[in-house]
Amino acid sequence: MTQLLFPDNTVLVNFALINRMDLLEKLVNGRGRWCATVAFECARSAQEPGLDAMNLADEIFGSPWYPQSGAERQDIEIMRLELASPGDTPYKHLGEAETLAIMTRRSVTGFFVTDDVDASRLARQHQVQVISTWDLMRMAGRCNFVDPDTLWGYVQTLRSKKRGTPSGVRDRASFDKWLG
Repeated sequence: MTQLLFPDNTVLVNFALINRMDLLEKLVNGRGRWCATVAFECARSAQEPGLDAMNLADEIFGSPWYPQSGAERQDIEIMRLELASPGDTPYKHLGEAETLAIMTRRSVTGFFVTDDVDASRLARQHQVQVISTWDLMRMAGRCNFVDPDTLWGYVQTLRSKKRGTPSGVRDRASFDKWLG
């Protein structure tokens, strides 16, 4: 079964900001997974104003995955260093590295779900497919889980919170074209 692996909080925060963790759960459909670092980050983020909906992530993703071997732990540190910048703490990029190391070492069939550009690049270097918030939102629209007007409202909300927009979307006409 194809898994959806969430290596960081970027997508989770977006669904919490629009108060639609229920939609994320429907899209994930029992195939969502996360590692221990991301579960910890999510619990911490859920304490921030406006993000309490992230408390529902435990129900969506269940028990987190942990590194199981020295090889996984070694890969995690190598990948984390590939993503790190000078001055980053040892925990910065840990969720992305942990998820990617587990996926590659265990040959997990799935998608790396993030909006982080550098993490996406690293995942693709390891032949792991990446999807973003906007890929999930488009799927929600195409599956008729959300009507186009409501989805456009989510785009506006996330844009106003500086969370980005789908590529090429500037207005409603370009959004409708993007939605297909």
